[in-house]
Amino acid sequence: MPQAIHLIVEKGPDQGLEIVIPAEGARVGRSGNNDIVLKDPAMSRFHCRLFFKPGEGLWAEDLGSANQTLLNDNPLFEERVRVDDRLTMGDTTLKVVSEEMAAPDNKAIPDKKEQPLDKTLPVEDKAALSTTRPIENLFETPENSKPSANIQFLRPPADKPNRQRRIRILMVVLVVAGMAATAALLVSRFVQRPAPPSALSVKPQLDKLEIAYEKVQANSNNIFRYQMTLKNNRLSIQIDDLKNRRHVPGNQLKKLDPDLVQSIVNTLRHSGLYELKEEYKGLATDVWDVWDLTVTMGKKTKRTRVMNCVEPAAFKTTREAIELFGQNELGLAALALSPEKLLKLARQAHLLGQSLYDQRNIKNENLAMAIRSLKEAEWYLETIEPKPDFYADAVALRGNSERELQEIYNNHLFLAERAIKLGDWVEAAVQYRQICDKIPDRADERHAGVRKKLIDVERRLKRK
Repeated sequence: MPQAIHLIVEKGPDQGLEIVIPAEGARVGRSGNNDIVLKDPAMSRFHCRLFFKPGEGLWAEDLGSANQTLLNDNPLFEERVRVDDRLTMGDTTLKVVSEEMAAPDNKAIPDKKEQPLDKTLPVEDKAALSTTRPIENLFETPENSKPSANIQFLRPPADKPNRQRRIRILMVVLVVAGMAATAALLVSRFVQRPAPPSALSVKPQLDKLEIAYEKVQANSNNIFRYQMTLKNNRLSIQIDDLKNRRHVPGNQLKKLDPDLVQSIVNTLRHSGLYELKEEYKGLATDVWDVWDLTVTMGKKTKRTRVMNCVEPAAFKTTREAIELFGQNELGLAALALSPEKLLKLARQAHLLGQSLYDQRNIKNENLAMAIRSLKEAEWYLETIEPKPDFYADAVALRGNSERELQEIYNNHLFLAERAIKLGDWVEAAVQYRQICDKIPDRADERHAGVRKKLIDVERRLKRK
């Protein structure tokens, strides 16, 4: 039976995509390391987690995304989601169509109650199989009767057909059990026998990958340069956009997981890169569009240069895969958005941050959520010059909010530790829970540290 669809992409680059959430949950974002990868450049690398709580249905948790997760247009940290709810991540909207966890497939474990008795046996034998009496009682004689001195257990009296059939069934069971035990012994000896060195499993060695890629697009109005380098599993990207006055320095190196690098190796291996010529050159003279790509996989290196002409299909496939990989891993997907779009998103994030700060006493998590939104506004404006008039207000408000949250944390921590010294474990638990509610981000060291202490306090309370 096909699995039930839990969500459908209602809006965004992946519109129409149907999503099934497995029983263990799934992460959603634009990084290739997610369980569900979406192509929305406005999403964070790791944006949201969807999971099931026993008996409570489907839940959603924001993973500290730059532009937050919204549930029905309201900021979400961790909440229950229901049918027809809408989750917004970047420019993508997901509609919930089912909130129930798919039932596990139990076909491999048949229900013993539904197993029919062997139809080849007489009715009396079926009754014998279904009895709840212990095996040794199969040899008992009826009540108030004395066993004969000449009884042989394997030769019941001829006038006891039911008992004879029972003994026959018992013998069959014993023979089958003996055969099973012998087979298990032989298998165990075979498995335990040490394998020769050549047969030992060895983790396959990952392919070496190096990429040197440069794109330059120049005309009388602008010069745009994009340079990406991947070497020794370290990635860097430099971008210069004169017209939009955006600059991303290439001095920030990110170390990548070798398995993640292997994933792009597998993509490039089937892109047709090695079938390309060394150079493709057009005749245009009023523009300067150049793509220069060098890829080394293992011991094989390929360089292709395309200048002032339409890209070959294999080259375009390779180039787009490399650019998407680099942007996703370094969090530069916002560069794919226009300055106008970035300004709009930043202004919305600033207004949301201001609103949450003003309502910081209404909900425990509002102050932390305000800080997140204000950080998001700064992130959108990182490559925008000159900065808009609200930029300074967003930076100042974020600083004040962070100092205020730290003071709240210090105060609750002091009260919790004092309660512990006085042996008031109930009050200590209350103060620790306040910290976890006001700093809901589980990646925050303050939340993680207090969560461990709260577990210990709650354990002591249960013992009382």
